[in-house]
Amino acid sequence: MKKDTIIQFVGFITNLGFDQFVTKWEQYARRLINGHEESTLLQEAETKSKFRYVSQHEWPDQDFKFNFMNATRSEHFPEHNVKVVQAGGYTPLQMECNHGEEGNNAKLIAFISHDEMEIDFYRHVPSYKFLNIYQSYYESCTYGYILEYFIPHTAAAELLDLLKRRSGVEIVQFKECLVPQV
Repeated sequence: MKKDTIIQFVGFITNLGFDQFVTKWEQYARRLINGHEESTLLQEAETKSKFRYVSQHEWPDQDFKFNFMNATRSEHFPEHNVKVVQAGGYTPLQMECNHGEEGNNAKLIAFISHDEMEIDFYRHVPSYKFLNIYQSYYESCTYGYILEYFIPHTAAAELLDLLKRRSGVEIVQFKECLVPQV
């Protein structure tokens, strides 16, 4: 990830299985990017959340496009029972792990509310190996921070439980989907 980038997070609420969903997602992601941006698709793993899938789109800050789905791009998603939730654009504050380097670690994503003022708390939780922290780029972003924890599978349940008890935190275990770059 380059220094001057914005990561756009998009959540997808759906009952579609991966094979059905990924073809629809690829169509929209292809329309979104012009070949220079990177996209990553994540699928909920062992935990249940409102988002079955989350995609991350990396943009150079001068080229950032706030709307992933506008009227011309979203026309088919409602027909396929997919609700798109724009979390917004986020700037990297701390990057300890690039995507594709997770190895045998579980990947937990914590969506932190705007009310959270103790971001250092999240840096000092036990057992994780790497932590990426993204801060909202706009005030209108859904969350104040989005954190990616890379943690051994054996310690993931403990961290999930700890952060679920904290007010204003939605935490989910995701796995990166192997899809061709669109």
